[in-house]
Amino acid sequence: MLTGTDPTARTVDQILSEMMTPAGRARIGDLYAELHTLGELHRTRLMGRLVTGYRAADAVLRNTAAGRNRPDGRPIFKDADQHSSRRLVNRTMLMADPPDHSRLRRLVSKAFTMRAVAGLEPTIRELLDALLDDLAARAADGETVDLMSGLAFRLPVAVIGRLLGVPAAEQPGFQQMVRDLNAVFDPDIANGDMTDADLAADTLEAYFAELIRERRTHPREDLTSALIAARDDDDRLSEDELVAMLVQLFTAGFETTTNLIGNGMLALLEHPDQLARLRADPSMMPSAVEELLRYDSPVQASGRVSRADFTLPDGTVVPENRFLLVMLGAANHDPRVFSQPHRLILDRAEATPLSFGNGIHFCLGAGLARVEARMVFTELLRRFPSIELAGTPQRTPYLTIWGLNRLPLRLR
Repeated sequence: MLTGTDPTARTVDQILSEMMTPAGRARIGDLYAELHTLGELHRTRLMGRLVTGYRAADAVLRNTAAGRNRPDGRPIFKDADQHSSRRLVNRTMLMADPPDHSRLRRLVSKAFTMRAVAGLEPTIRELLDALLDDLAARAADGETVDLMSGLAFRLPVAVIGRLLGVPAAEQPGFQQMVRDLNAVFDPDIANGDMTDADLAADTLEAYFAELIRERRTHPREDLTSALIAARDDDDRLSEDELVAMLVQLFTAGFETTTNLIGNGMLALLEHPDQLARLRADPSMMPSAVEELLRYDSPVQASGRVSRADFTLPDGTVVPENRFLLVMLGAANHDPRVFSQPHRLILDRAEATPLSFGNGIHFCLGAGLARVEARMVFTELLRRFPSIELAGTPQRTPYLTIWGLNRLPLRLR
């Protein structure tokens, strides 16, 4: 059922307006609960259709009539002529519809199959052990450690960096740059300053264009070289597609996992009973990671446009050319699907969280992110019998890409 006629529309827009503020984001779970009392799909003045229910969100994500571009082919981001960040993002696979999306995904998907991810586990373990050794040495000296800069960023960027051939010495400079670029996905960025996002886009494009030139001359055993040579029915990636693909793989390859690790660790520390259960029974780890994904999703929202009329499971018709903001975080807290959704229950056995999306745009690196998270939490709990907050966590200012800037810990 579509809600949003007066006075409900004012109520939904008021909730959405609050969600765009720092104070609102600090109590986002309460706002989601309030939206759930109003239905699954809402008409708003601010954001078109707001999708908050799990079943409605899942249906939109799965339906190919809900695409990334408008029926006439225009992208969701309409100001690309003014912003290099918009132009870059519009060229990525993330913002493509079939048949282009199908072709692009086919060319890169082999690197992220279950078998390929399993083959990366020795590399992940080697990198993780070195980072944990560093944290342990600092903790032994009585130092407070920041999990975000000390591990949550460094491990995923090292893994995707090795895959693509980005040298380890150059990886640290990308964290803020990627965060600046990903700000373009935030619902309220249209009213903000995009200078940092555009600068990040220009820098990333230049970096990967140079990496491509180097690999054309000196190929290596990395994904960049493989994509340069990739053929699919005699089809190659164009130069623009290749640069955009590498930027997307690199940025998405660590930011989501970074936030999963940070959000997940904070959730465990805020629920000591569940942390104790996980310590006592590490076999719960696969279900625990799924629950951490659900409880505090590293991605909270994803936009779509109806390319044709389509019907939701409850019979609601979404007309052509309507923008839909799918609130993944809200869907993961839908009380119609998840019992006591406000509680962290590590052995929860209910619906799969929508944190990685669904349908043709399901996150290509979801399997890799899950493996990294399981290994990180397993080893953190094994190596440190005591993990405590050592200060106030600091969130990033964004809603869509949802994570922490700092998570100060005391490790013993």
